[in-house]
Amino acid sequence: MKWGELILNKHNPASKFVDGTAIHWYAGGMDRLLDGAVGQANMHRFVSMLKYQNVSDDHLVLGSEACHCPTTGYAGGDLTVAWARAERYAHTILADLAAGSNGWVEWNMLLDSIGGPNHLGNLCDAPLLAVPHRVNGQHNISELPDFERADFPFGPVIGDARTREELNSMGMPAEYLDRGVVVQPMFYYMGHISRHVRPGSKAVHALVDHAESETGSRTFRLTSGDNVSVAGGGINNLARVGVEVTLWPCEGSTRQEWVMNDKGQFQVFGHDWLGKPTSSCIGKTPDVSFHGMLLTACDETAGSFRATPLNETLSTINIIVDNSNGTNEKCLIALPLQGNGGATGHRGGAQINIGNCDAESVSITFERHV
Repeated sequence: MKWGELILNKHNPASKFVDGTAIHWYAGGMDRLLDGAVGQANMHRFVSMLKYQNVSDDHLVLGSEACHCPTTGYAGGDLTVAWARAERYAHTILADLAAGSNGWVEWNMLLDSIGGPNHLGNLCDAPLLAVPHRVNGQHNISELPDFERADFPFGPVIGDARTREELNSMGMPAEYLDRGVVVQPMFYYMGHISRHVRPGSKAVHALVDHAESETGSRTFRLTSGDNVSVAGGGINNLARVGVEVTLWPCEGSTRQEWVMNDKGQFQVFGHDWLGKPTSSCIGKTPDVSFHGMLLTACDETAGSFRATPLNETLSTINIIVDNSNGTNEKCLIALPLQGNGGATGHRGGAQINIGNCDAESVSITFERHV
């Protein structure tokens, strides 16, 4: 944002030499799972900034590289890992386009089984993976190409232990495995979007507005072995420390199910990319980069909250922060996306922040499950 405000300002002589702006999806570390909500508010801020700085309408905004990290869905070897990554992949592409991006560039089209080759251990995912050791139906071997120097920093490649039939049932066609290529589920999302979003296409308003009242008809759901429907498709793969907290219209997913624990913390449960359970809570101070609240560990860094009812039904409340800095009472507030939410409109997501309890966007209506 700071670079953009300086260089793209029409009064800066450098502005006439800049045709576009490239964006990336990640911050630090190797936990770079795509999402579709994380960081999107800053994307909307930037596109809005271009308008009020009178930047040319043909200024390009382009995501110049993006992918899931660390390592690959095939390495995780589980159906939920591969397809969760594919779904988040599509969410992010659509969210970028809705915010004002002119396109999407995949970081790599073809990598090896662990997401290399890479001499720095910077291993990430790709739609296609080269697995020459699987030619003609071989499996249960862990073999890296001679040029790979990263070894196995994230553990063994679980996909190598799967048979061709198992991988085929997970959406990785056996006919390509026999030729030494893993076609991951995200390949089909990229294929679908690139086939139908052609040059010159325009983003239009499209939003999942709400969930139906019956549990069985929710937008995202999973039916477990005991035939119990679980909203949201089961586990929440991205509820983890460092993820941005955003508000969206209620569609019945597990990402929108929270618990206020006995410490007054808003807690959410999820899993990491290999299925290990995670637990995180809303922090107590806004992040300086995201300008909103992030998930943090459920310790002293987490916010402590209490709910004050605003009506007799207890369905509309203010959420007061008990351990925020300062003397004045503070509440959680919603910060709507700039630019009217781009192609998703005024209900296309909002950040959570801390502000005055008399702010217009402070009351929250919720659905309680006992």
